[in-house]
Amino acid sequence: MCDGAMDLDSSLNDNLLLKELFASIAHQWRGPLSQINSIIGSIDNRLYELKIEDPLIAEQLLQIETITKQMSQSIDDHRGFLSQEHRSSSLKDLVSASLESVSLSLEENEITIEHDIEMPVQFSGDEQLLKQVIVTLINNAKDAFVSRNIHNPSIKISTEADKDFLFIKICDNAGGISRSVRSKIFEPDFTTKHSSEGTGVGLFMAKKLLSQKMKATLSVKNVESGVCFTIEIPRNKNG
Repeated sequence: MCDGAMDLDSSLNDNLLLKELFASIAHQWRGPLSQINSIIGSIDNRLYELKIEDPLIAEQLLQIETITKQMSQSIDDHRGFLSQEHRSSSLKDLVSASLESVSLSLEENEITIEHDIEMPVQFSGDEQLLKQVIVTLINNAKDAFVSRNIHNPSIKISTEADKDFLFIKICDNAGGISRSVRSKIFEPDFTTKHSSEGTGVGLFMAKKLLSQKMKATLSVKNVESGVCFTIEIPRNKNG
């Protein structure tokens, strides 16, 4: 058997093992998430029986339910990494779905999101990967806002398209990044966070997976009030 065939067989076997491992982990997570939702329902019913109406309790129970739904959706999103299925969907809908998964965190930190989505553009490719990259970039911006105590934090997401590429830009007003950090930001294990807060693999893996699975690029540059990340996707692979 030639080396190319052996490499292909090894890749397929690794992918199968990863699918089985993740299926096992997902199964273990689903049970507790379901139990949490059941407990919420029981508490809600008990409050109703006791005729207790407390807006704060009701709001916090709703937040817990929203968080468990987001965790469940995250399981589905990560499972999509291992799927070979590519679906066509609206780029605007994909961005909206990404924002929904981090909506609570953005609200808690009073971060404003601005949209500038151009003409309806269909994206056909690794939808789950693209969603996770967008979420990673948003979470990084949120962390910068919090660590720097930025006043009126804002993230702007825009999309553009020409005949060759789709562009997704995620910009913030967190003050930008230094030249030394910018030169290392896509390197493995590089992070400006404490070891307990991150592993540094987020941007490195995002750039690597975009390149490997979609022939796309991820770049960064400072703008007037912060930093802008740009995802550039070839249209010959994505409609």
